Amino acid sequence: MTRLVKYLRRSQGDGSQIIDEQTLDLLEELRPPDAQESDVEVITKAVLRKIDILQNRDKKIRLLRSLAQLSHPWVCTVLLELLADPSEEIRDLAVRELSGRDDCPILTIYQKLTQPPWYVKSAILRILSSRKDPQAVKHIQEVIDDPNVEVKRSAAQALGEIGGKEARTLLVRLMKDTNPYVRLAAAEALEKICDFRFS
Repeated sequence: MTRLVKYLRRSQGDGSQIIDEQTLDLLEELRPPDAQESDVEVITKAVLRKIDILQNRDKKIRLLRSLAQLSHPWVCTVLLELLADPSEEIRDLAVRELSGRDDCPILTIYQKLTQPPWYVKSAILRILSSRKDPQAVKHIQEVIDDPNVEVKRSAAQALGEIGGKEARTLLVRLMKDTNPYVRLAAAEALEKICDFRFS
């Protein structure tokens, strides 16, 4: 960790740093003396504690954007944990960052899909939607009967992005949901992946 911080503290040719000063200070304080770089759980807890202490929303967002630039294994874990943050803005940032990362274990993402609260499930569905991985359909199936309307709407949207026969089957099921917003999301998703139209 110390070598990483020294590298990141070096300025670029234009005098700017790769990562902002606040993030560098956090990284220096981060690792408990007995933790190794590979101790993802210990470092994740330390980072989340530091993030939680910050009261200024803008500083917190800047810090998270800087952390997201790092490629350490604990960064994905931190971002996944932030999907449960009370702030929608922080959750959205975590979704955007996780959607573009290839270094996050997909099995961990699938496991989060069935964990409460509802907005974590919805966020995971948005990530799966952007990844468009056909393997995600069988995991999405586990939440299409979720009691929360937003989770079912997000599931329909994700299935519409992924497409395929299995996705169509699940969308037809969602078309029969009691909630009109879920039915509408399912119809829109089906229109996206089918040649025929629903009326």
